[in-house]
Amino acid sequence: MRQLTDKELQEIRNTILQKEISSAEILMEVYDHYVSHLQEFPIEEFNDQLFELEEKFTYAYCHALQAKFNKEIKKELSSLHWQVFKRYFCLSKILYVLIFSFLAFQMSRYVTDEKEIAIIVLSPLLILAGAHIFFLMKSHFRIKAIKKDFNTEGPLQSSLYYPFSEKLYLPVVMAYVIMWSVESVFNSNDIANLAPSIAAIIFIILSIYVLTLLEVWQIKTKTALI
Repeated sequence: MRQLTDKELQEIRNTILQKEISSAEILMEVYDHYVSHLQEFPIEEFNDQLFELEEKFTYAYCHALQAKFNKEIKKELSSLHWQVFKRYFCLSKILYVLIFSFLAFQMSRYVTDEKEIAIIVLSPLLILAGAHIFFLMKSHFRIKAIKKDFNTEGPLQSSLYYPFSEKLYLPVVMAYVIMWSVESVFNSNDIANLAPSIAAIIFIILSIYVLTLLEVWQIKTKTALI
């Protein structure tokens, strides 16, 4: 195994860029495969071996690989999120969930108007907002480093970026719908008395959702470029 020269590495990058891969994970996987393969051959065989790699990793093949990966990663993310969510109701964590729920309902007893309901419902989203900003910044700098190495300004993003962003936006949409309906809830005498308890339930659900999503993100950052 030999060390490839900077010129050879740049030629590999330029060759791969022609495939217009937009998934950072697939781009790096293809690049690593090229490098590890070409390191096994002497410099005299570099061009021939690069040509053979190009015969296999065609534009169509790479995009099919990318499409398959994007589809699988979305399912994997949902599956992982569900597994993490279920762990919150296992014996080791259920006590914490029950205590947290009890405190939330105790807190809801002091809710008297729409503003206080809004504070209860939206408070978990503050954590989510902070996590989202951190997620965007970290993803930006990791992708920026790859773009710098490949000397490209083309579209490139982690395959987990959009599926994970969708999960981040979901509770925001839920909260918006809830806040939009708060006024009508308080104007209804039949359910006005239940509004604080409903707010507590929503607070608990959103809090668990946010915590589990942060745990999923922590797990995936070990292997994905987010």
